[in-house]
Amino acid sequence: MKETRGGGRNLPHPKPVNKIELSTKYRRLRLILAVVFLVAGAFFIAYGVANLSSKDPGWSEISVNSSELNCGDDFVFLYCLGEGGTSATAENKALTACYSEASEHAFRLFTNDVEYEKVHNMYYINRHLNEEVEVDAVLYRAFSLIQESGDRSLYLAPVYEQYKGLFHCTEEYQAVEYDPYLNREVADYYAAIVQFANDSRMINLELLGENRICLRVAEEYLSFATENEVESFIDFYWMKNAFIVDYLAEEILSAGYSRGCISSADGFIRNLDRSGESYAYTFYDREGSMIYPAASVQYKGPSSIVYLRDYALNNAQQYYYVYSNGECRTPYLDAQDGFCKSASSDLACYSGELGCSEILLEMIPVYIADSLQKDSLSRLRGGGIFSIYSEDRKIYYNDVDLKLSFPYNDRNVQYEAVLGK
Repeated sequence: MKETRGGGRNLPHPKPVNKIELSTKYRRLRLILAVVFLVAGAFFIAYGVANLSSKDPGWSEISVNSSELNCGDDFVFLYCLGEGGTSATAENKALTACYSEASEHAFRLFTNDVEYEKVHNMYYINRHLNEEVEVDAVLYRAFSLIQESGDRSLYLAPVYEQYKGLFHCTEEYQAVEYDPYLNREVADYYAAIVQFANDSRMINLELLGENRICLRVAEEYLSFATENEVESFIDFYWMKNAFIVDYLAEEILSAGYSRGCISSADGFIRNLDRSGESYAYTFYDREGSMIYPAASVQYKGPSSIVYLRDYALNNAQQYYYVYSNGECRTPYLDAQDGFCKSASSDLACYSGELGCSEILLEMIPVYIADSLQKDSLSRLRGGGIFSIYSEDRKIYYNDVDLKLSFPYNDRNVQYEAVLGK
């Protein structure tokens, strides 16, 4: 009999649900298999991670492993792993930790753009004028080297800030707004800053001993800075990586590692290796808009190399601007007028005793000039700094032990080596 509901409609009755008992016969087996698969999965994950982090003996690039801001992108650190009595994997792990920590620390100290709590870095110093400040020993040593050299490039910070604008331009009409060679108003502004920068009564970084410094800035300069929205008074800018690579090298050597080489894209190289293995780098030559790999420079043993050029070798180099007519603007500013100058298209200087920062400070008056003075290179040689430069498809060098080869010569372009004084 069908039951009628809701207005007399005939509704079907669902069949009763049967109660089904699940068998427990294989429950224990299934549990055991699940545990086995879980353990196996964990093993293979761990094995894969271990393989990813393992290293074979031989040359390998050591990279910064850090979530903090660091200077690792500016450098390439190559190291021959597994030759120090420790496994290549363990050595890589230790080197990565040391290199990462040093890269973070170097960034914190030398940055002019980032403030850190309780870190008296370049940003902090520029905002605590006429105050005694205790700085890290790394910064204090850098300031000491600059003071000993007598170079005033550190005080060109406001001009460097303008050149940053020039190097980031995408159109030539924009670049003219920053270029003292093409804009008289800009040249006058740079001249005013340079006048302050070269007067120790207007600005001077005093070294007070025990890592204490004071950046003295006169009221006249402070008024000018307020009027022209100047925030930074000192800046290592393009020189920064010379000091940083020396610090990185010292930290790695202090940790007991020497079988490697650290280099930056802007021409600062520290070779730490005492094993006697041969190394080489390419020395270039620019003729107009053409850039030739002129020679291969071979060397052995610990060395510091500074290679300056008046053109960008690749797009990664940020300190250059090239006009459509081939003219190039560089960061190598003359502290006397704020104009960029290069005495030669390419100049490499090196030493087995000095660091990159010491070599650079000796090079600045030689390279940032209207022309290359050969007697200046002889003077550098007397201080243990050798040099290489090119002129009229000749590679001039003044180190009798240096080995040059010319693997890139062809029928149209030929270079030869000339030993000078």
